[in-house]
Amino acid sequence: MSKKLTLHELFKTISNQTRIEILISILDNHLTTSDIANRLGYDISTVYRHLTHMKKIGILTSSRKKGIEYFDFASTKIFRILEYAIEFVSEINGTGIIDCSDSTICPFDQNKLNIKPDIILDMRGEICPIPDIKTRKVLENMDKDKILLVIVDYPLSAERIPISVTKEGNTVLGKISEFPGEIKIYIKKS
Repeated sequence: MSKKLTLHELFKTISNQTRIEILISILDNHLTTSDIANRLGYDISTVYRHLTHMKKIGILTSSRKKGIEYFDFASTKIFRILEYAIEFVSEINGTGIIDCSDSTICPFDQNKLNIKPDIILDMRGEICPIPDIKTRKVLENMDKDKILLVIVDYPLSAERIPISVTKEGNTVLGKISEFPGEIKIYIKKS
């Protein structure tokens, strides 16, 4: 770091939507610029510019293996900042969580997969990384073998959520799109 990081510079840097998506991508693994660009559908030069900026101010570090640069968090505190911000926004906006475990009739339990969800997490209108992080938080607090239905309308969230919840040992029971632009993901807590 060439100069001291200020709170203003930190929040200015992580308030950029592209940088938030890059940071969430890096959470999954140590990734290369090319990996991130492919995953997010961005131009490699754009991703590299954001990565080097975040590395320069101390948010990220990098290491080289066989001449290839891999990026990682300099501290897990950055991810916690994002998690806390998402939780705060969810509290302000309402949680979007519907508990159906004690209900005989629950919204969205009529589906072609014939899966009855115990909890519904409606993340329509939210963009990455909010649905991904919120899904993992809800699953952490669920009992084993309960079923979570996550509804998203952002394509990247529909791709990322099954990957991240599977990595944490949960089971994706199905993914359907009954209405254009709306994806329902059924997840069993393991």
